[in-house]
Amino acid sequence: MTPPAAPGPPAPSSSAPREVFADPVAAAVAAHLALAPAASMQELAEAAGVSRATLFRRFPSRAALVAELCEAAAQAFVRAVQDAAPQDGPPARALERVVENLGRLAPVVGLLGLQPLSEHVETSLLERTAATEESLRRLVRRGQESGDFRVEVDPEWVLTMLTWLMVGAADGVRLGRLTAAAAQRHLAATLAATLHRTG
Repeated sequence: MTPPAAPGPPAPSSSAPREVFADPVAAAVAAHLALAPAASMQELAEAAGVSRATLFRRFPSRAALVAELCEAAAQAFVRAVQDAAPQDGPPARALERVVENLGRLAPVVGLLGLQPLSEHVETSLLERTAATEESLRRLVRRGQESGDFRVEVDPEWVLTMLTWLMVGAADGVRLGRLTAAAAQRHLAATLAATLHRTG
């Protein structure tokens, strides 16, 4: 990844941090991590407007902080996909709904995917999101069976693309190279170009 720019761009104006994270401290910390993924606990405390000691009482370690934020992000991913109802309606429109919902999360939670996690935490998160990921595989297969999506595109590749496009979108916003709206638009266009049949 490109090293952080200095000074960093302004924080995203989206209300996504408050929607995803349970309390104002977690929301503020997550918003700062979206702009400065390598931030120290001192920097995160300052961004949240609390003392370092207060932050450590809330999160006993940086690893615990990241694990809790990633847990909240995983829950938000599940909710976003469920709310998009990928099983309903024409596959192309269902995909649009999924990408629209996930695209709104990307600037805030995308770079959390690059934070180091213990094997136990990572396994737990994968288990939590497994059913949701399967619903996305089914959406791709449904579109392939209907003739809307290209049959040569592996559903696993779609999931991989979606994951790393969210990371890339978040980094583009962090560096000030893309607005959140532009990142979401390009994310949707890239997936559509990959999946949709032409002619």
